[in-house]
Amino acid sequence: MKTELTKQDILELFDRQAKEFHQRMLDSDKSMEKSRKEFDKRLGELAGTWGKFVAEMVKPKIIELFKDKGIEIRTTLQNVVGLIGDEKYYEIDLLLINSEIAVAVEIKSSLSSEDVKEHLERLKKIQLVQPDRINLHGVTLYGAVAGMIVENDADRYAYKQGLFVLRQKGNLVEIINDEKFVPKEWKIE
Repeated sequence: MKTELTKQDILELFDRQAKEFHQRMLDSDKSMEKSRKEFDKRLGELAGTWGKFVAEMVKPKIIELFKDKGIEIRTTLQNVVGLIGDEKYYEIDLLLINSEIAVAVEIKSSLSSEDVKEHLERLKKIQLVQPDRINLHGVTLYGAVAGMIVENDADRYAYKQGLFVLRQKGNLVEIINDEKFVPKEWKIE
């Protein structure tokens, strides 16, 4: 016995299939979003680990490097945060200080011109909001950037902006600024 499909039956079949297809697409989108969030999380963890590795390469030598440039460092602090209320206003990877001078160092595995611009903004911010429990009044602030890899002449841009530039050279890290370099000074009032 043959059953004839009516026009209404066909429309209902298309409608049901369209709804099922739409639901599968929604489920697929949710699954893809979950996968993307997990990927971003793992990528962030990897970047954090890599950043810590780079910081640990820079930190042991940095006191000696700045001493060679005439800047005696007495204290090093990592991940210094300036807050406005409960909100993070800035974070400095490495802050080098003595009673007269502070050097705020941004450390990147891959340094870009955009990283340099962001650090210049950070140096302005530290003038407005000092880190808690660190008295920087009257201190001259210098900026420095460090990168294992330097993208598109970011080192030259940083140099021209008055920042010290640290780069990897073999197994060592060095300040690449020449004797003509005059660092930009930010005064903390």
